[in-house]
Amino acid sequence: MSAERAACAEEDPALFDQHRYPEVERALSVCSTCGVTEECLTIVRPQRSSFDGVAGGQVWRNGYRVRRDNSTREDRLLAAQGSARG
Repeated sequence: MSAERAACAEEDPALFDQHRYPEVERALSVCSTCGVTEECLTIVRPQRSSFDGVAGGQVWRNGYRVRRDNSTREDRLLAAQGSARG
């Protein structure tokens, strides 16, 4: 990855360690100005990567994208399985 071209290169890495809204807003604004988000996404996109944080302009928890309601696909699948049981 072209780390020197990344918009986050001059930012505190801790800024990107958040995975809940609204704490991620500042990190997402940095990503929105970045020209290498696709390269960044190729690193975290494989599910089960266990990545938590902001990368490629998206929020991740345990390798799943987090929605604005702070849920992940995994959360929704587990909830659906639970409601199907009973």
